[in-house]
Amino acid sequence: MNCYNCGAELSNSDYCERCGADVSLYRRLIKLSNAYYNEGLEKARVRDLSGAAVALRQSVKANKKNTDARNLLGLVYFEMGEMVDALSQWIISKNFQSEKNLADEYIKSVQNSPARLDAINTTIKKYNQALGYCYQDSQDLAVIQLKKVLSYSPKYIRAHQLLALLYINGEEWEKAKKE
Repeated sequence: MNCYNCGAELSNSDYCERCGADVSLYRRLIKLSNAYYNEGLEKARVRDLSGAAVALRQSVKANKKNTDARNLLGLVYFEMGEMVDALSQWIISKNFQSEKNLADEYIKSVQNSPARLDAINTTIKKYNQALGYCYQDSQDLAVIQLKKVLSYSPKYIRAHQLLALLYINGEEWEKAKKE
């Protein structure tokens, strides 16, 4: 672990040997960030993606430079269909650690697939259109758009949630339960 102030390697002391900065709180923040990262990793392994996202966001809040947490958070967002959020996390991660960062591979895999980018754009546009229909109280049109969204991106959790809410509002309990 390096000193936040001067970048020197830290010993077991609560003070940096080079600059004298108090690093006790900094150590606790790093440990807290790593604990949240480990929690997020465990939740991601058992496919609790929303729980993993919460833990990983806490990890990044405690240590914004935790690139492992940012990369995993990007993967979780990617699995949830939140492509923009995933790319944002990977780009931030890449800015903190420009060399030997897995974020490079994740970004390249998305950028090198024009069909995937088109599908993402279409998904986002149709989801936003479905939201607009909901605000206009055109629930039937919203359901149709959400079904199209899910045909492009079946893992898009927000679309499943909105569709379930629309089914609940229409008292279609079995369909809502399925979503």
